[in-house]
Amino acid sequence: MKEIEPGLAEKPAGRDARPTRDLVMKEIETGLADWRSRCSAFLLDYILTLLAPALTLVLAVYIKRRWASQSAATAVVVVGYLTTAFVIFFNYIHFYLRRGQSFGKRFIGVRVVRIDGRPIDYQTAVLRHIVGYPLSLLFFGLGIVWVLWDRRRQGWHDKLAKTVVIKE
Repeated sequence: MKEIEPGLAEKPAGRDARPTRDLVMKEIETGLADWRSRCSAFLLDYILTLLAPALTLVLAVYIKRRWASQSAATAVVVVGYLTTAFVIFFNYIHFYLRRGQSFGKRFIGVRVVRIDGRPIDYQTAVLRHIVGYPLSLLFFGLGIVWVLWDRRRQGWHDKLAKTVVIKE
């Protein structure tokens, strides 16, 4: 009988053989990210997202008071909101499609992966962030804190998008 190293699942033999879903989940579950790492990554992403509107609002107030230019201040605020939308799109959609990580997750060293082992696609990223997060927050954040007692450490947004967060 062939010995398998602990933590490594045996893959089916053959050139085109793909691991079964159970084997993929067994490998994923050995490296699930804890709630502290997830929370730290979320806070970094939150700070990054709020940085653009905060700086532009401060600049707009300064322009409005010092230069007495309402139209210039309004233009700065609009640029700030557009920049925020750009940051949100790239941080939560584009970077997820490329690496499965937002800025905060990359900095902390965690990654979002699908439970079937395939890379995250556009539909999964949108489902997780645009639909899943609001649903997770709907009942006083219960869907977010669900990771504390879930076996796979999945929040409702993870369950909806069929994803898990793993350590790198």
